[in-house]
Amino acid sequence: MMMKLLALASFTLLASALLAQGETPLSTDRPGFSDGSHVVPKGTFQLELGLFRTQVGSSASGSYGDLLLRYGVGGGLELRVIGVSYGFAPGVEGWLDPSVGLKYRLYGSSKGEVTFIGQTTIPVGESALRANEFNPTFKIAATAPMGANTVGTNLVWSRIGTGSSRFDQAALSLFASRPIGPITGITGEVWAVDRISRGGPGAGYASLAISHLLTADTQIDFRLGTALNPDRDGWFFQAGYSVRF
Repeated sequence: MMMKLLALASFTLLASALLAQGETPLSTDRPGFSDGSHVVPKGTFQLELGLFRTQVGSSASGSYGDLLLRYGVGGGLELRVIGVSYGFAPGVEGWLDPSVGLKYRLYGSSKGEVTFIGQTTIPVGESALRANEFNPTFKIAATAPMGANTVGTNLVWSRIGTGSSRFDQAALSLFASRPIGPITGITGEVWAVDRISRGGPGAGYASLAISHLLTADTQIDFRLGTALNPDRDGWFFQAGYSVRF
C-alpha cells in the first residue's frame, strides 16, 4: 500500500521558486522532506532556517531554528552545517544534536541532476534530547525537468537512536514542481519510511507548500502536511526563510 501511494506521487505537482532575477536562480533545500539536487556555487554562502511544529492529538512537539548553512567549495561540492535547532516535546526542551556534512554533484546536464549527500549528527545537544551517538545519513537526490515543471526523488538511509534502541531507517520520497508565477511556486510531496522505531511500523506522509521570492537572493516558504496515519503520527506546520550571500 505504501509503495502504491508513493507511485502516485509522480503525478503530484509541486513548486520551487527558481525564477529569481539573477543569473543563477536561488535554489533551496526548503521546504520539504526531500533535499534538492542543486549545489551552491563556489564562494557562496546560503542560509536556510525556519520553524517546525507537529501535533499528535493534544501533544505538540517541534523545533525552532532548523538551520542549514551551505557553502560552495567548487567542483560540484558544498559543505553543510545542518539542523542547529532548539527542540521541544511534552516535558522536555533544549538544543538538538546538529549535523555536519557535504553535498556533491554526481551528474548534471539539461536532462537532470543527481547529487550525493552525506552527513552525521554530533552528540552535543541537551542531555534529554541527545542521541549520544554519531548517527549518519546518506542520500541520493535526483531531479529532472518536465517542461516548466520539475520532478525528483530522494533515496535515504539513516542510522538513528542510541544504545539498544538504535536502528536503521530507509526512506523514499517523490516530488514534482510547478511555478505559479515568476517568483512563486507550490510544492507537493509524499514520502515513506520503513520504520519509525526499532521493530516498529513504517509511516507515510504528504505535504503541500508555497515558496515566494522576496528578492533574487531571499525566499520565504510555508508548508502544511499530514501523516497518512494522522491518528498515530499527526500533522505538521513549517515556515522558513532563506538568504544567499
